[in-house]
Amino acid sequence: MGKDEKNSQFSFKDKEKAEETLKMLEEHDPNYRRLTVRGLLGRAKRVLSITKAEDKIKNIKEAIQVFEDWLADLEKNKEKKDGGDKKKKEKEEKEKKAKDDDESSSSDVEMDESPKEKKELPPDTVPGLGFKDKETAENTLKELEGRDPDYQKLAVKGLIGRAKRVLTCTRDETKLSNINEAIRIFDKFLDDFDSMHLSKQNNPYISLGIVRTCVQLAGDSVTEQQKSFIAAYTSVRGEYKRLRTVPSDGGKTWDIVRNSALKELKEKHSEAKLFNEKDEPTAEHLEMLLWAYSPEAARVKKVIKETSVEKEVNDRKRKSSAGDESPSKKKKE
Repeated sequence: MGKDEKNSQFSFKDKEKAEETLKMLEEHDPNYRRLTVRGLLGRAKRVLSITKAEDKIKNIKEAIQVFEDWLADLEKNKEKKDGGDKKKKEKEEKEKKAKDDDESSSSDVEMDESPKEKKELPPDTVPGLGFKDKETAENTLKELEGRDPDYQKLAVKGLIGRAKRVLTCTRDETKLSNINEAIRIFDKFLDDFDSMHLSKQNNPYISLGIVRTCVQLAGDSVTEQQKSFIAAYTSVRGEYKRLRTVPSDGGKTWDIVRNSALKELKEKHSEAKLFNEKDEPTAEHLEMLLWAYSPEAARVKKVIKETSVEKEVNDRKRKSSAGDESPSKKKKE
């Protein structure tokens, strides 16, 4: 919860707060900074649309300008860096092309799925959470909607703990009142969470290796949306928490999209048989497994072997090579 706690310090109240926010973000990785600033910009513009106080409007607009200028500078620096690295990239591409000349184009694509150089992963905490006042608390709960129930509870509990620590060192009556209102909203959320037994709706993740095996078992029945989800899951190297900040084509992050899809499938296949007589997952079960979920996760781990990236690539290469053999060569064999 360390990062969640820091998120609440980020603000767009005025120019000074925006500048302080950028300074605090300097200790984080570039991708996290960019996502957080964009999140704050979105919230600031929403608040601006419902605010009537002229002084508040002026202050928020100044904060927005600070964030927009920062993002503009970030893009300029990125372009400059990309330009400086252009020759180096061209050289690397030529070397790679020379090395892969004896492979088919389909094999090249498969190799791209397993990059040799590790890329920086996205953050695993949702930006824009806070406890400043009632409005901030309500926006926080909206940001958490549709996400893993266990994460929602963990995030809210962490915010309550931090809010109470801030209360002990705050004397401003208005600030105290605002934070207490936020805490009351969070407390109600937790009460409802427990009374509705929302923890039972959590969808624990199956490992990426097992999901890869299930892709092979499912064959052509894998949907385009499932393919996109698996690609996202692969891009974060199976670290499911990072899907909280990876957006889908529709804009929602993949953790939310996954939970929505699984809600429908769990209702649809509530009475379905999960394994056949050979201890293989049924078609209905595979639909859920392709979303990295199973109602019988422990059994799945025992009966379904994991497929590594390297094995998957090599298997496809072998299939590609076999398909490219000439008729005369096959005849000789």
